[in-house]
Amino acid sequence: MSVRVEGLTAGYGNVTVLHAVRLEIESGRICALIGRNGSGKTTLMRCINGFLKPSKGKISVSGKDISLLRRNDLAGLISLVPQGNYSPFMFSSLEMVLMGGATRVKPWAAPGADEKSRAVAVCRAVGVAELADKPFNCLSGGQKQLIMLARALHQDAPVMLLDEPNSHLDFSNQHRMMGLMRRVVKERGVTALITLHDPNLALYYSDDVVLLKEGRVVAAGPTGEIMDDRHLADTLGDNVKLDRTLSGERVVVPRNVADVPTEYPEPAPLSANK
Repeated sequence: MSVRVEGLTAGYGNVTVLHAVRLEIESGRICALIGRNGSGKTTLMRCINGFLKPSKGKISVSGKDISLLRRNDLAGLISLVPQGNYSPFMFSSLEMVLMGGATRVKPWAAPGADEKSRAVAVCRAVGVAELADKPFNCLSGGQKQLIMLARALHQDAPVMLLDEPNSHLDFSNQHRMMGLMRRVVKERGVTALITLHDPNLALYYSDDVVLLKEGRVVAAGPTGEIMDDRHLADTLGDNVKLDRTLSGERVVVPRNVADVPTEYPEPAPLSANK
């Protein structure tokens, strides 16, 4: 299912974060959302997921205006892997994954054997089957991220939103997660929007990219066309550039490390005890 954002303006109180944002994400593609801290990436995610009501504009999923959908219906269309992962209750990791299938379970009913079997299979695919019985709140940050990814996959929605899913993952798990998402998108025809801080992950895994700066779209389109020196400088600053590895693959690197300070001020003396 495609996702279309038309003239979206949104924020918090009197502070406007997004300014007339327009973009479209096609079905069966991974779209990376890249921007500096405070550029509005998470706010855009919250609007698409229906958590934040925009002051202007429209968001539609496969032609359906999400503002007209019930929360339960929206959950059938969109899943979310959020930045923060904490549960106020001591659920097991498997129970957290099972929550992704809540729309398939009757009110006040417990998940049946089929739901549990599907959840275990998803945990196995993500590589977290050994965590199933462990309390979710006792896991490391990276393990929680993987469990939340498993929950989103168990939800089986045609649109997936992943807000900085690599923030707590080690190098190996970052690539395992992105590789898994690429396979899911291609096999299931899922539409995925992923916020990333590392532009190299976008270069390697995403089909399309949206570059966001101060709540406005700098550029959007196929990754190979959009990720160039000019657009990267406009979005991330002048100190990054495109280069190539020895094998010829494009990579984003620092343009100049001379700006890193080599001398630091002396610390203020400690006051004498009286």
